[in-house]
Amino acid sequence: MTFTRPSWPPTRPLPLALVTAGTAVLLALAPAARATPVTAAGACDKALAAAERAERDYQALKKDLDRVTADGGHPDASQRQALVDAEAETVSTASQAQRVCGP
Repeated sequence: MTFTRPSWPPTRPLPLALVTAGTAVLLALAPAARATPVTAAGACDKALAAAERAERDYQALKKDLDRVTADGGHPDASQRQALVDAEAETVSTASQAQRVCGP
């Protein structure tokens, strides 16, 4: 029994120019993903409400932790992590609102 080399993948790498040209063709034929989708005003209102709610939650949690610290206490790891999570949620919802509502 003899072993035959498969025809694919090719034994030589494809020339960079060929790969670049192929990529350019694919990008040219792809639908325009850069266009901002038209959204209903309700979607923007919901996104803004979620962002405002996340900001209020973050500020309330931060105020509570500042009060604990002012009273001489030390927030534990779970309280500090909750503040970090609330801040991340604030950033995420604000970013989402900006995407939904547009510039």
